[in-house]
Amino acid sequence: MARVLVVDDSRETCDLLELLLGQGGEGMDLEVVKATRPEDALELLKSRPFEVMLSDINLEANLDGLDLLRAAKPLGVETILLTGFGTLEKALEAVKEGAFDFISKPWNNEELKALVKRAVVRRENQGGGKRSGRVPPLQKSLMIGSSPKMMEVYRTIASLQNSRSTVLISGESGTGKELVARNIHQSSDRKDRPFVAINCGALTESLLESELFGHEKGSFTGAISDKKGLFEEASGGTIFLDEIGETSPSFQVRLLRVLQEHELRRVGGSKVISVDVRVIAATNRDLNQMVKAGKFREDLYYRLSVVEIRMPAVRERHSRDEHTGKILSDAPLLLDHFLAEISLKDGQTYSIRPDARRMLERYSWPGNVREMGNVIEHLTQLSRGREITPEDLPEKIREEVANKAPVLPDALAPLLELIDSWDHLPTLEELERRYIQVLLKHESRKSRIAEILGKDRTTLYRKLKDLGLGDGAEDLA
Repeated sequence: MARVLVVDDSRETCDLLELLLGQGGEGMDLEVVKATRPEDALELLKSRPFEVMLSDINLEANLDGLDLLRAAKPLGVETILLTGFGTLEKALEAVKEGAFDFISKPWNNEELKALVKRAVVRRENQGGGKRSGRVPPLQKSLMIGSSPKMMEVYRTIASLQNSRSTVLISGESGTGKELVARNIHQSSDRKDRPFVAINCGALTESLLESELFGHEKGSFTGAISDKKGLFEEASGGTIFLDEIGETSPSFQVRLLRVLQEHELRRVGGSKVISVDVRVIAATNRDLNQMVKAGKFREDLYYRLSVVEIRMPAVRERHSRDEHTGKILSDAPLLLDHFLAEISLKDGQTYSIRPDARRMLERYSWPGNVREMGNVIEHLTQLSRGREITPEDLPEKIREEVANKAPVLPDALAPLLELIDSWDHLPTLEELERRYIQVLLKHESRKSRIAEILGKDRTTLYRKLKDLGLGDGAEDLA
């Protein structure tokens, strides 16, 4: 039987993890030991063997989860770290210190159980699998968010710290693809060498070739002297090719040769020049579909996508807490980041009124993080005061949110008045019945009501039937 040490300053969280992991399944038989204080966890690590430790990073104590990781590593204990606010810095430091993996709160139960199982298997088969190799110091990433999709981005970046593989970053415009590229560079052993970025879609084919590969004097009109290309300028560092999907077939042939042979010829030149450059490319197009359509070279696609990272759109950066049913989104974190950034730059404090904040959080942000940053800057500069109100928001945001037909807080006023008029304290069933009645009056979509209540549609069906509010046969779509 494998032994797992669970560490969290919340006794309820420890109990929940004990219950979850104690269920076993898929041949996993675990003994779960709990500790709510890091000092107790250290004593347990010293006094008995453990295969896996599952610890919160941010413990309300002098020691944190990374301290426990450092203590567990020499003992061969595989460590999985839990975090309530995932950041790239934490991911890099966790990998640097030898963590097996990390996962954000609230976790997915099946994902967590599978992760613990893999850690147990690795511990039993490899005795801890110690890591080696030089890992560079951490850098400020400015990457914000702890949704599952962002945590996956952090994991991939962290895993590339000692790699020189080419990377392809895909995602919609404004999702932060260049920021990812810069963080890959800054967390690598090339961080002290140049990072050079170029937008391939902004230049003609001939100008792009000249910029990247350089040219010889007299090779074309205006070439009055020899010029190094960006591949040479980035020697030893990283070159970021943005909008790679906009390049021509002939350019793709030249780029493929550079990637394969690590050498180039300047435009109009015959001399072969060796280059040592890591290539990171990005696109907002589906290169796989372009390959099938014959618009992008298949061999170049596979050469670029040795490692592929997909940056999620803002509307995709959310998760549902399996324990409370609440939808958790990265949008509030991003809004706070931009607001704080502009407040610091302007030397004065801006705020967002709660009703305006709800509207901003519900907006779909088709322009993604870039649009959000621009909108917040616009609002802080043009709002009628330092507090942003719904009236300050752009019309497109107010219209989209209004069309989503939310259940307005005003709709709950009759319920609150009714509760105040009762001559006895209502039971939970009475409150629930009245609350659902108000929701039914103001919202026709049962799926939306289920979302508000944090229930699935089947549970809502049973609840309506139990409370006598319908036979549950209605369409719950």
